[in-house]
Formats: sequence, C-alpha cells, structure tokens
Amino acid sequence: MKSKERLADLSLIVVSFLWGAGFIAVQYAIRSGLPVSLIVAMRFILGGLAVFAIQPKTILGIKKQELITGVVAGVLLYFSFLTQTLGQALSSVSNAAFITAIYVVLVPFIIWIFKGHPPKLKMFILVFTTLIGVFVLTYQKGQSIISFSVGDLLLILCAIGFAAHIAYLGTKARDFNPISITFLQMMTAGVLGAFVFLAKDMPAAASPDINWHSGIMAVVYLGLISSAVCYFLQTWAQTITSPSKAAIMMSMESVFGSLFSILIGLEAFRVNVPVGGLIIFGSVILSELDLKRRKRSETHVCEE
Repeated sequence: MKSKERLADLSLIVVSFLWGAGFIAVQYAIRSGLPVSLIVAMRFILGGLAVFAIQPKTILGIKKQELITGVVAGVLLYFSFLTQTLGQALSSVSNAAFITAIYVVLVPFIIWIFKGHPPKLKMFILVFTTLIGVFVLTYQKGQSIISFSVGDLLLILCAIGFAAHIAYLGTKARDFNPISITFLQMMTAGVLGAFVFLAKDMPAAASPDINWHSGIMAVVYLGLISSAVCYFLQTWAQTITSPSKAAIMMSMESVFGSLFSILIGLEAFRVNVPVGGLIIFGSVILSELDLKRRKRSETHVCEE
C-alpha cells in the first residue's frame, strides 16, 4: 500500500508539473491569435474525445444523474477556464498561475454558502494574507497598490469558479464514475466554447494573422495532456491519497507555471513575483494543514 501511495503522490506532482506547463501552452495559443472561445472549445472537445477513446463502454453507459452532475460541473469548468484564458491574455503567466491557486483557500467559503458550515477563523486570516500576496504579485511600478488590471480581476473570477467547481464535485460527484463525470465536464465545456465561437468569434478565425501551427500545437497539448491525462491521473490518485495532500501538491502548478514563464523568456523577472507568489503559496499550504491534529498525533506517538 505504501508503494501505491507513493505512486499516487508522484502522479499528483506530475499533474502539477504538466499543469504548470499548461500555462505556457495557453500563452502560446493566445499569442497565435486564436480566439479564446476556440481555444477553450478545441481543448475540451479534444480532451473529451481522448477520455472516450480510453473508456468508451463506461461513457456509453452514463446514467441520468451522472449526466446532470457532469453538465453542471462542465458549465462551472467552462466559466473557470474562459475567465482564466481571458485573464491571462490581459495579465501575465505568473499572475495567472498564482492568482488561480487561491481557489484552495476559497473552497471552504463556497461550501459555507451551500451547506451552512462556516470555515475556521484560520481561513479568514488566510484569505487576508492571500489578498496581500495578490497585491504584492500584481503591483507594477507607478500604479496604486490597490489597483488591479482587468486581467487580474478576471483571474480572481477564475479562482472563484474553480473553487465552486471543486466544492460542487466534492458534494455531488462522489457516488458517480469519475471517468463519466470527467467526459461530461469536458464535452460540456467544449460545446459551450464552440457555441460562443460560432455565435460571436467565427469571423476572427478568418484573420490572416493567426499562426495556426503554433496555436494548434498548444491546443493539442492542452487537450491531450493538461485535460485528458491530468484529469485521469488526478482522479486515480485521489482514490488513494488524501484530499488535503492532493490540494497541496496540485497547487504547485502555480510555482511551475511562473518558473517556466521566466526561464523561457515569456516574461521578465520581477522581484514581487516570487515574494507575492510565496505569500499566496504559503497561504494555500497552511489552509490545508491541521496543525492541532498533527500535534495530537505527535503526542499520541510519544505516549506510545
């Protein structure tokens, strides 16, 4: 069992690494000139088809309640990735990576709204420290310290969307087949993106300035790796490891995303990026640690 747990933990680290690289793929897709709605549509339709190819019998046997749950989750997923992609286009890779990571802190508050269980005082404090981290991260010389770009505000909406998505799945999807729910989420998000593209952005796709080769390569990575492979690994790993450990490991995507962006020259190094990022990341980790429980556990071990 220990070896299986270690493999699950390693899988989650791989997921965070691949998702971190996914921020770079999104940036290349944006720079290629592809409309955001088309990026989201192609990403999730491709991911959904890949999941179907892996488990066609499971997906063909989808039940009514799975369908409802998967579609609602897919709407939340679409909103989250749409605001994330739009936000990143108007901000930076580092801002997108670290601001998205605050969803871990927001989840208890979303659950409070729907289930009436207030979070611990610790969570209110960590929300405050997280906001300080966001202020530091997004600060640009010459601007007011309480000023956000439109992109940063969209990224905050994205974090709220991801928190709602995680909270919803945590309360509604436990009794259903994760493969079915994953497929339904992706296809719902993909269809919504396709609808918006056909209704609004289709003329933009005729632009001669679009670099289709660069854009398609980025979308293929997002669809097959960031979506199909990562969601499959995450789903499998979370049947073995604890949700708290999983959240901490997956939040490492913010560190990888920012690091990759600076290393390959997509953005210049700013000292407030690691400082603000560390504040946010520290808040994320502390939100998932139960220090009292750990202390009781250590006391129990000492008594033995």
